[in-house]
Amino acid sequence: MSNANTNLQTQTSSVLHNDTVSSCSTSKVQEKTQLSKERCMKSLRAIQSQFKFLTDTLQDFGTMPIFKRIFAQDFDLLEQHLTKEIISQTDCKTILTKLRTTFENAFNSEFKERMQKYTRFDAQSFKDAMICNMDSIGKYLLEIINNELHNYCNKRS
Repeated sequence: MSNANTNLQTQTSSVLHNDTVSSCSTSKVQEKTQLSKERCMKSLRAIQSQFKFLTDTLQDFGTMPIFKRIFAQDFDLLEQHLTKEIISQTDCKTILTKLRTTFENAFNSEFKERMQKYTRFDAQSFKDAMICNMDSIGKYLLEIINNELHNYCNKRS
């Protein structure tokens, strides 16, 4: 009887230890996920600020009204997806790719020349900063998805 009791205590202790380790691991994953979400939102706000600067500086000429409408709609959609409890990597990546393509096409066709002509701001630096922020969102998005996957696996084991 004593041997069976010892085995039960060992199993109980092992289960409790595994639950504690899993709980600590889950907590760390949640912290990492939250940090990645905060960084992602910071990059999103930087893009919003750059977009405002671009539209305020270059105002409504040529394709700017169309660009403003499309970019703003896609930006809002990305923001909605990024603030969901569970993030869809596919949806976010698709929207982010569309934002980047819309920006690069408009920038290369009209904005770069106008920015160089009418402002003292270095157009290429502006473009690089905007793309860098979009790339950061992509990076943080991957971190968030990986953390959520890790958290899901921890809960299942």
